[in-house]
Amino acid sequence: MSVLFPKVNKPPVWDYRPIYYDPKREEMKRKLAELQARRAAEQGDKPADGAKPEDGQQYVPTLHRGSFREAHDAGASGYRLREERKSKMRMWLIVLAMLIFFIYLLGLM
Repeated sequence: MSVLFPKVNKPPVWDYRPIYYDPKREEMKRKLAELQARRAAEQGDKPADGAKPEDGQQYVPTLHRGSFREAHDAGASGYRLREERKSKMRMWLIVLAMLIFFIYLLGLM
């Protein structure tokens, strides 16, 4: 019977739940920071950790697309330069050998 009706698997279901972002928790943190900043302003203290900075500083992300590759290239630059030099030397030797071969071949004709 399985020849007439083969088993067909269902396509995978993607039930993605964000791991690092919870809107309710982020809203709760924001409200808590505002309350702490308001309380600190009323008491004349400096704002607690997690409160919005008063001097206008903003978070600047340090990671961007390609930053890991840039860091790797910066750390291994000496090795990479040596390998590039070797590769270029190999290419020029092959080009020179081909040029000599073709000059010799044309000279015989």
